[in-house]
Amino acid sequence: MPLNSMGGSKTLSKQIQSTEENNKNEVRLNANDTDFLLKLFMDSSFKGSEVDKAHGVLSKLAILHRENLNGK
Repeated sequence: MPLNSMGGSKTLSKQIQSTEENNKNEVRLNANDTDFLLKLFMDSSFKGSEVDKAHGVLSKLAILHRENLNGK
């Protein structure tokens, strides 16, 4: 039985090429960006159901900020 693709007309090589192009446009946050986001985050308020998610995001942001300050 032949395999039929339901994913459209894109070939695998075109999908790989598209993924490589997306990686080239990757956004990087510098120390000023992360500092601004941390200040904005700390001035924000969250509902009880959002506290766990906010903690996770804040932790990741703090790690990025530390890496930016250390020049990594």
